[in-house]
Amino acid sequence: MAHCSNYENANWDYIKAFLALYRDHDYQSAAENLGIDASTLRRKIQSLEGALGYSLFVRENNQWVLAPGAEGIRDAALEMELATRKFFGLTPGNKEANIKISLPYSLSAMFSEVFSEFRQLYPGFRLNISSDARFVNLEREGFDFALRLARPVDNMSNIKIRKLGTYGLGVYGADIYVKEVVSKYGEEALFEKSDLIETSIDFSYKTHEFVFGYISWDQLGFSGQPRLFFDDLETCAKFSADHGGLAILPRFLAHRYPQLICVKDAPKDLVSELWLVSRLDMKSDWQIALAEMLSVKARGLEEI
Repeated sequence: MAHCSNYENANWDYIKAFLALYRDHDYQSAAENLGIDASTLRRKIQSLEGALGYSLFVRENNQWVLAPGAEGIRDAALEMELATRKFFGLTPGNKEANIKISLPYSLSAMFSEVFSEFRQLYPGFRLNISSDARFVNLEREGFDFALRLARPVDNMSNIKIRKLGTYGLGVYGADIYVKEVVSKYGEEALFEKSDLIETSIDFSYKTHEFVFGYISWDQLGFSGQPRLFFDDLETCAKFSADHGGLAILPRFLAHRYPQLICVKDAPKDLVSELWLVSRLDMKSDWQIALAEMLSVKARGLEEI
């Protein structure tokens, strides 16, 4: 059986160069993190692209971002990195640390397997995970990481942020509830007579680009005033699933409740985002490993 020449000539340095540019979006910054100069990094990227036969990065908004269609290469590179750490023992079982993580309650169940897998890599680590509707102050309250369904726009100089995914939205209600409203008032009345559930206006989103803080039911064609308010999306989803009314939810959350059906999809430009927020530089092996494991899971949720 013939061997692939590209496989025989595989160079791990090229993969490290690829991941560095993928993470930093800038040749100079990525090169500094690798301990090489920018021209050397460019040669490595060019050599890798030459071996593969296509471009891996494109210039966009003054940053180098992954080229369309290169997602498979990215995922394979991330898997190689994690496998290399395991092979060479770069994640020793006797390493210890206490990591404090904040995330919305609506995300805790979805990312629980990530934290379990991370503990297998770092069995000496202690994870202190807090589920909270509010956006905690990482520095003041001693959190290392936070997962947020919003992009921070304040106090940016003191934190590091990384976008994990973009998620479609829709208006959801329990199948039984929707049928009752239609049966009683008619199908068109669903947009006028339904009980509307909303994420609380008291939610602290002023320092973030939080889509649920300014979304309008009018944008989605529904009239009337919301009468039910909750301070977290999980409770909105649960109440809607229990026939409490219609709620605007990310698709990945609504799909966890088989009782819910989509009454109307939100426009494509109206989306929810997931961000990883850190008060650390995310340069150590365990920080990179955790960030990448969260990224892989987040990308899976985009497909829902």
